[in-house]
Amino acid sequence: MKVKRAVFSNYRNIAAEEIELSSSVNVLWGLNAQGKSNILEGIYYFARGRSFRGAKDRELISFDAPFASIGVDVERDGAQYPVRLEVLLRRDAKKRLSRNGAVFSSVSEMIGNLRAVLFCPAHLSMISGSPAERRQFLDIALSQLHPEYIELLSVYKAAVGERNALLRRASSGFPVSKEEWEVYAAQMSESAAGIAKMRLEYAGELATHISSFFSDMTDGGEAPSVEYESHLLPKEREDGEPFSEDDAKERLYNKLISNLDREQAAGSTLWGVHKDDLKLSINGCDTRLYASQGQQRSFALAMKLAEGEISRKSTGEYPVFLLDDVFSELDAGRRAFIMDKLSGRQIVVTSCEPSVIPDNVSSSDVTFMEVSGGRIRERK
Repeated sequence: MKVKRAVFSNYRNIAAEEIELSSSVNVLWGLNAQGKSNILEGIYYFARGRSFRGAKDRELISFDAPFASIGVDVERDGAQYPVRLEVLLRRDAKKRLSRNGAVFSSVSEMIGNLRAVLFCPAHLSMISGSPAERRQFLDIALSQLHPEYIELLSVYKAAVGERNALLRRASSGFPVSKEEWEVYAAQMSESAAGIAKMRLEYAGELATHISSFFSDMTDGGEAPSVEYESHLLPKEREDGEPFSEDDAKERLYNKLISNLDREQAAGSTLWGVHKDDLKLSINGCDTRLYASQGQQRSFALAMKLAEGEISRKSTGEYPVFLLDDVFSELDAGRRAFIMDKLSGRQIVVTSCEPSVIPDNVSSSDVTFMEVSGGRIRERK
């Protein structure tokens, strides 16, 4: 899978620009705040359905412009013609997403048409940061691979939001029937079990690939570990049998019914997959507490490379790799490692300097584009 072309209109500081991308390494370079990350943000919009920088859709529209648009031509491996994906963002109306002119009914319907792995400096804190950051990593990766995961997550989040509102009302004296609590417990446990199962399976694949990448980086001197932590899906029951999805539903349902007093006091739902985490460790030591800065960077790098490998295994083709100013945070050895492992795949890199590409990459494989004031000024 590759992005052949990206077209922008009134998008942030990009008034009107069309960018042709090579199938190998593309370097967008220039001073800060010139539009390099905006280009990556626009491309990645089609992989996630929103800005990876947390901006609202209306904030992506250029000042004084009534709308913004982005279009990308995506070439699938073995396909005769590329697919055109487009988004129209309007200040006074809902956004419109389309594929070859046919409008998608929802954002979730679009996700998966472009699969991309994004690696930016913020992801380096994923190793030592909050569980929410690691859950988000899982949710984004799985959503691009499995449309059913998006639906499960949507149903689950809606149920949690409604149940939290009910908990707050109940804590203020509003009467809530037993049947109402049971309805929400059933909704949450049904979708949560499916989410946890898919996350657990993904974490298992992640662990295998991370171990391989880490071994290459450290010559086998360090042993990383990845484990999905969920009170819904312990590895084994007391009888040694694998824990089933039905068991997970029952466990969460019972917790949500039997702990209402505690949850009303807290004003929020205390159990469910929105509380789960990925436990990351090196040589048996928790990365959040004991990993050095270098080890954390290596782990984050291995996770992103593993995300790409799992995507290829699941779909038969590699995703697009978007590296947003991440090389400035990595030493020369890790830069060379990531470029070696991504050899033969499409990569788009942003940097303040064109010299960011390591020596192990042939200059004939690299296309340089200078970005200034939202324009591509020159290529060399």
